[in-house]
Amino acid sequence: MEFQGASVLITGGTRGIGLATARRFLELGARVTIGGLRRESVQRAAGELDAGDRLAQVVADVSHAEGCRATVAAATEAFGGVDLLFANAGNYDSVPLEEVTEELWDRTLATHLKGLFFCVQAALPALRSSRGAVVAMASDAGVAGLRGGWAAYCAAKGGVVNLVRQLALDLAPEIRVNCIAAGPVATEHLFHDLADGSYGGIGGVDDPAKALAGTLPLRQLITPDEVADAVVFLAASRSMTGAALSLDAGTTAGLP
Repeated sequence: MEFQGASVLITGGTRGIGLATARRFLELGARVTIGGLRRESVQRAAGELDAGDRLAQVVADVSHAEGCRATVAAATEAFGGVDLLFANAGNYDSVPLEEVTEELWDRTLATHLKGLFFCVQAALPALRSSRGAVVAMASDAGVAGLRGGWAAYCAAKGGVVNLVRQLALDLAPEIRVNCIAAGPVATEHLFHDLADGSYGGIGGVDDPAKALAGTLPLRQLITPDEVADAVVFLAASRSMTGAALSLDAGTTAGLP
């Protein structure tokens, strides 16, 4: 895929991985639509990217099919189609099993699974026309369990990994569908959760991010820019579909 002038749609594009990926595709000459749940976050991200008429924005909730349709419509109206859909919107909460509510369960699965499926469904005419690609944001939690109260998140990301395989079969050969199974990514969200002890039970240390990195085989967190580069790779790799690309500093290589 040539990215000069391509239309790239990124859900969850206002910070962290989504924002880094938007910046990378803009650097490659693409036209980018970023979606987000809150208007102030979308506008702030648009201001940071400062890409003029090569950037469009949409405020919508992709945990509902209507929000997915509105998100795709914004990209097609702004740039005439969609060449790449990066389904990145998501949420995660580490909650003890006994405290998982139905609302948290439904919101987590809806954001990750409905957000992927119904965005793909809405984008099908545009993606078929462009013979484009889909990249979904999965997780190492989609291929292995995590200690510490991640039932809803693991269920959602496991669903993403296998949904990607099914979509790849359903949409071949016109559209390629892959995902990135990422480990801990050094985002503002992660640092916030590490600081208040709600991620991985890490607390009582001076540098929780360093402590978390020390638990990984490569002793380093993944950066948002590394994930952005992986999205570019999957978007350009014409012989890959149905794949879950591990970008996890070794977390799924074996037992600690």
